[in-house]
Amino acid sequence: MLEDTRKRILDCNLGRNSLERGREIAAIFPRLAKDIVRLADEAMEGRLVLPGTGPELFFVGNPPLWEHNPCGDNEYTFFLNRMFHVKTLSEAYSLTGKMEYAEKAISEMRNWIETVKCPSLKMEDGSYDLKAFDCCSPWRALEVGIRGYRTWPIIIELLIDTPFYTEDFHRLVIQSCREHCRVLSEISPRLWPEADHNHYIMENLGLLSLVLLFPEIDETGRMLRQAEDELSRCMKNQCTEDGGQIEGCPSYHNGSVYWFSLRNSISAKYGLTVPDSYTEKLRKMFIHSIHATRPAGGNFPWGDSHTAKKETMSLAAVACYMATGEREYLQSAAYFSPSAMIEKDMRDNLWRFTDLEKLRDDYAWAEKHPLKPDMECVEWNRELKQAYIRTGWEKDDIGIMTACRTPIKNNHAHMDPGGFDFCAYGEPLISDPGIFTYKDDINRYHFKSTGWHNTAMINGRDAWQYIASWRYGKQEEGDIVSVTEGERHTTVISEHINYKPVRLRRILSLIDKRFLLVMDIAYGMNKEDSMQSSFHINASEISMLSSRCLASSVPDRANVIIATSGDGAGTKIISGKISTDNDVWHDSLIVRFNTAGNKEEAAAHAALIVPLKAGEEPQETVPSLLFENGIATVSFRFGDTSIKASFNDTEVDIKED
Repeated sequence: MLEDTRKRILDCNLGRNSLERGREIAAIFPRLAKDIVRLADEAMEGRLVLPGTGPELFFVGNPPLWEHNPCGDNEYTFFLNRMFHVKTLSEAYSLTGKMEYAEKAISEMRNWIETVKCPSLKMEDGSYDLKAFDCCSPWRALEVGIRGYRTWPIIIELLIDTPFYTEDFHRLVIQSCREHCRVLSEISPRLWPEADHNHYIMENLGLLSLVLLFPEIDETGRMLRQAEDELSRCMKNQCTEDGGQIEGCPSYHNGSVYWFSLRNSISAKYGLTVPDSYTEKLRKMFIHSIHATRPAGGNFPWGDSHTAKKETMSLAAVACYMATGEREYLQSAAYFSPSAMIEKDMRDNLWRFTDLEKLRDDYAWAEKHPLKPDMECVEWNRELKQAYIRTGWEKDDIGIMTACRTPIKNNHAHMDPGGFDFCAYGEPLISDPGIFTYKDDINRYHFKSTGWHNTAMINGRDAWQYIASWRYGKQEEGDIVSVTEGERHTTVISEHINYKPVRLRRILSLIDKRFLLVMDIAYGMNKEDSMQSSFHINASEISMLSSRCLASSVPDRANVIIATSGDGAGTKIISGKISTDNDVWHDSLIVRFNTAGNKEEAAAHAALIVPLKAGEEPQETVPSLLFENGIATVSFRFGDTSIKASFNDTEVDIKED
């Protein structure tokens, strides 16, 4: 049985063994090989960076204490048991031929198999025990899937010729993989019957990978057919007509592009085909990845999304290149992403590439010929209830993302209907706060709360009830009402009733590719009620230009002016945080304008936002707002420009004042 597996692995890797593949990688990508060996040396000492540990190395045990969680963060357990570090040890062996890496990897995998036992799939009454595979456990179905596609196949491929990979160990591996496949084949479809979650993509990838590697687990081919059919159903049910992944989080969208693309590369490795319609949807998803990228690179960090450290458009580009071999994807990545990010995404997948010389040459070409998008500057994804607006595709152009998806698709979304993220001159100026943590604590609440986002709320309340990290109360309807483009403006209007009987409307209007008007109108608000309009500034210091006008004041960087139509008396400045990666944050400030209720018609507030180039001196500007007979009119002057903007339902009129 072991010899059959060795031959199968050799055949599907074009006759090259682990050390031959490693020598080729080390010769073609020496810097990436050096990074892998460095990470492996840390893993040899049992030191890893995991969720909950902060950015510093943390001793996880030697061997790791797989079911011990010293950080109180479920993600610690999940990530440790995905065994990324064991894959790294295996890669280090392939690169160097040093047996200590192989011995360590095999000993840890053996320890895991022998000590971390699979729960029973069924309860005493014969029904499936779904909770046992949907909780904080090394055997959560997602971790089973990730081991199945991301780590174990590569570990096995790279170490199967070493003296530590014995017949006895192989029998242990086969038995554990058989248990993995049962979980993925029987439990996962019951957890995700609608095939509408990113977890299910990875769980089916795990099933696909394991039964292709070990066909003796699937003698009838039923599991292989199931994996292929369900991956097609995932693509059908999770990719919107406009190419966005249904959860609406740019990080998870890019992750899904990667996961979907792996079906193509894994299938090609074993001589299987993928439907053309599937690959065409993958291409459409990549277009959305570009729209979801800030002008200067990195994600618009909507919902549970990172900004620039992981799961950016770079990952989607590397994935689509793996799936198709088309270097234009790498060119797109080279335009938006630093080389370190692209190379990290390649490094994590080097043993998946069959033609490394082509990868090297195509990447070198891409670096010299970065591809600026030739696409529309406005993208309205109606199903996701999101809009992306930019003044152009240069890196210092203005970029805005806004959304009003309520009820939410799942609990990766934050409580920010009508919120937005605003970038200009290469900087995020008014920013979504990001993720920071998945841990169920006060920080998780703050980063998901309405008050920390660039949106409006009534009486200082969240738009809906926050129960726990992955639990919300009921949400009401909301949507983007219109996206209109005129000669001098692009305007997005959204509306929701999460504060019913109040109906809350937000108008975002980008005028003359320079000024952003943000207007909040609360219909049905009583005089005892109040409306708060919050703006999360990516700066720790501000200057008060007047009681109604302020500006961020970061030296040698772009800044932003925010001015209110109110009297300034109710303005509050609150300390906040913005996160760019898990467990990493920096200081920020939240400016909150208060507007009193008005039962006669509606309460309204307008804020004027003006980005400033680095070194540009701020100047006071004060917008005036008139709201009557359903028409909102905002007038303002900035420098030599005087604007009068009128909004009547979905009609917009911009003219000189």
